[in-house]
Amino acid sequence: MAKLLKIRRDATCARCTISLVTGTSAHWDQQARTMTCVACVDGLLPTRTPDGAIGNGAVSEVITPVPAATTSALPEARPDVAGRSAASEFQRRSSKEISKKQADIDADTAWRSDLRKGRPIVGRFVTALTPRPTHGPLSQSTSAWDKGAVGERRVAEILEAIADVEVLHDRLVPGKGAANIDHIVVSAAGVFVIDAKKYDGTLEVRDKGTWTRSDDRLYVAGRDRTKLTDGVLGQVDAVRSILREQWSDVPIHGILCFVGCDWTRLRPKFINGTTVVWPKALAEHLPKKGSHHQDSRAIAAHLRAKLKQAR
Repeated sequence: MAKLLKIRRDATCARCTISLVTGTSAHWDQQARTMTCVACVDGLLPTRTPDGAIGNGAVSEVITPVPAATTSALPEARPDVAGRSAASEFQRRSSKEISKKQADIDADTAWRSDLRKGRPIVGRFVTALTPRPTHGPLSQSTSAWDKGAVGERRVAEILEAIADVEVLHDRLVPGKGAANIDHIVVSAAGVFVIDAKKYDGTLEVRDKGTWTRSDDRLYVAGRDRTKLTDGVLGQVDAVRSILREQWSDVPIHGILCFVGCDWTRLRPKFINGTTVVWPKALAEHLPKKGSHHQDSRAIAAHLRAKLKQAR
């Protein structure tokens, strides 16, 4: 195996016979005891010296291999995994939370031990009245990430079973940090941006307007969740900006998909420019027929290239 180094004295390339001055980088073959210039190695062309002989008369037909670092294969793209970023965030938060609780437990144990040793009678009394810290359940803010990952995986199961569509999962929104798009479906009918939410409770639409103007609001478990549609519309805008140059005529729809909710009326709802559905309704709601049948694969490939996978 040849080794790239800076030569210490003038030499001649074993292939092209060019002069190599001191300090020039070249490949030294210890076994053949020959020096080959970088240009010949990069060209990968076997070359003889003018007289066809080197050293003991052997003809040099050996091609010095390119260093492994320059020929290593590029890493394959990771497959889309629904809920990957939410699951990763849950692991990060839960590990941090559990570590903090364990530190509190260890500190409490040490405090009790020191107090009982220093003041045996008072220590027993004080420690008996002081509750011990425990691990307990994870906080709601941490558990929400686990529920979110479950919801995304459930929606992904439904989407993967739909024929004749291209599906992307868990893609980052350009310029929005860790913000992600849960699912994107591309069909002949257009592009569908889907945000999955795992909530409990009854889902309903309430008109909070006046007798002269309606104002439909989305409620889940008695709480106003209408602002969730703003997030979907922002994701739609991000996808539209990516497709605007080549596919400006392709319709892009925003969908909010709730997993685990009770529906007062089992039919999709339309709030603030966003369609609200449950997972099993996705197959019926995503039309597969349209004028963009020839473009669907190209559009999906373009989105995969432009939208990085979330970690």
